[in-house]
Amino acid sequence: MKNPIFCLVFLFCALGATAQNATEKTPAQTATEQLTKLYNLNQKQQGEMLKIQERKYRNLEEIEPIKTSNPALYQRKIQSIQSGNNASFERILTAEQNKTLRQQQLQLREKKALAYKEMKSSGAPQQDIDRKMMELDLEAL
Repeated sequence: MKNPIFCLVFLFCALGATAQNATEKTPAQTATEQLTKLYNLNQKQQGEMLKIQERKYRNLEEIEPIKTSNPALYQRKIQSIQSGNNASFERILTAEQNKTLRQQQLQLREKKALAYKEMKSSGAPQQDIDRKMMELDLEAL
């Protein structure tokens, strides 16, 4: 008698946990929704964009251990991920959507140039400048 009741209770708990996970969005899904609004993506593009975002978050997770142990390598890997994302974006976007992408890239370059100029004029060490550039790259990802 106890076994069937225990099985039912366990089944309901498992279904409740599954239902909770189904409603929570992954970071890749959230990013895809934001990019869908920004670029006005169609269904096919949304599917491709979700794959790109999942790959991005998987790559970021893989390089997380070297963040503190090898900051220079971490920064190069961040730039590589960003470059790969941009190439993937260009591949799936239409000509009109690519204009928006280029505007976003230009804004990032201008933001980085301004931050670099400000930090350099204030006498900040190169390590701090590099860290700030990496932070801006991470924000843009």
